[in-house]
Amino acid sequence: MGPFSGKLGPAVGYTWNGKWCMRSYQKFVKNPRTEAQQAHRAMFKQEVQLAARMRQVIARTMTDPARELGMTAYNLFVKANQAAFAYTDDSLVVDYPNLVLSFGDIAPVEAEEVERTADNVLNVRFARGIGRGNDEVYLYVWVPDLQRGYMSSSVHRREKRISVALPDEYAAHEVQAWLLVQGEEGGWSQSTFVDCESTSLQAGESTSADASAAPSRREVDAEDGRDVSRSEEAPPAARGVTSSPA
Repeated sequence: MGPFSGKLGPAVGYTWNGKWCMRSYQKFVKNPRTEAQQAHRAMFKQEVQLAARMRQVIARTMTDPARELGMTAYNLFVKANQAAFAYTDDSLVVDYPNLVLSFGDIAPVEAEEVERTADNVLNVRFARGIGRGNDEVYLYVWVPDLQRGYMSSSVHRREKRISVALPDEYAAHEVQAWLLVQGEEGGWSQSTFVDCESTSLQAGESTSADASAAPSRREVDAEDGRDVSRSEEAPPAARGVTSSPA
């Protein structure tokens, strides 16, 4: 018959995820709109909205595995994180330590020491793990209060340390973070959660970290991906403190 769109006799043609599909026409659809059904739909909508706001990392890490399963990266994110979501008082509750932002066969890295300095630089020292030294390690930072995220540039696994200069507006807010590893052939590791708050420093406190470098920073608008920040040149020692757009 070839591809078609709309109703044709007992069939309906449409496109989904770039593919032409066909389903049977249902004249009457059972939709009781129960309270539980409505709550589930509302929760799913908020889950997809969260995925859209995190698309800087999700589009990068989940697009390829989602295509293999015939779904979108957003839907794969929602499916992979059902255990991390709850719905209370018409709001989505996220269990961030159990949230999965990437998965794959690359060996992950685990944070060993975390420090958030007084001038809002997040330093993470991590265990090298068993992967290749040239694997690229990224840090993704999420601010629940602002519903915005920030993905760093990478450092090599063998460096065992990554530092990110956070945007100024993040300073007064709690942040959540994850370490993600990409192999030389493009595959990813399982993301690992970074506990940022237990070792955070308050503004004005002293820190032993070397925060003298002025790293370049880029802030990506979570809604439309526009680059809305300024950039400053960083010395070579500050590798790993820039971010990349979605």
